[in-house]
Amino acid sequence: MSDEPNPPKPPDPLKVAVASRAVDLLRAEKADAVADVAYHAGQALVRVPVHRLIEVLGYLRDHDQLRFDYLSNLTAVHWPKNETPFEIVYHLFSLAKRHRLTVKTTIAEGEEAPTATVLWPTANWHEREVFDLFGIRFAGHPDLTRILLTDEWVGHPLRKEYPLEGNAGDHVQYREVTTAQHVYTYGKAPLRGFGWKKEVEKTGLGRG
Repeated sequence: MSDEPNPPKPPDPLKVAVASRAVDLLRAEKADAVADVAYHAGQALVRVPVHRLIEVLGYLRDHDQLRFDYLSNLTAVHWPKNETPFEIVYHLFSLAKRHRLTVKTTIAEGEEAPTATVLWPTANWHEREVFDLFGIRFAGHPDLTRILLTDEWVGHPLRKEYPLEGNAGDHVQYREVTTAQHVYTYGKAPLRGFGWKKEVEKTGLGRG
């Protein structure tokens, strides 16, 4: 057996640090608002505390060297075992500078995050979707109502505790479906790619 030590593992190529003007400026001018910096797949990711969130987002939008003028996406992740189980994710893009940055913050159950609609109007719909699917509330949002599910829907389907197949009564079958051919030819108009074909062929049951 060789006594030579095991060679060090090569760095994970997905986590290799990349140059980021946004990270450099945040570290220089907003260092106390940066909780952590990470990298994934060639993109920089910055974590900030929720009470500094709007300050940091506004800085990223307005700084002449950054100009993150487009909130391309806003979503969330539920980590129920964490002390602050909800992670809110902001994907920023600069149309002028052609660079990207991801900003994350976390909140506790029942805690509100400040709305980003004061910075990007498109946050209106993104935040409504996060509220709808996770139950996260955004303080100051002009119309925090459901956007995908009906107003009477109980629960938030992207929380980890939500049943994988939904609760009883979540799914309503409006007409009987007895064969796969019915699924594809109902109303004499083929429905290509209908997702329940295999289920219907196997069980004779399905959703219309």
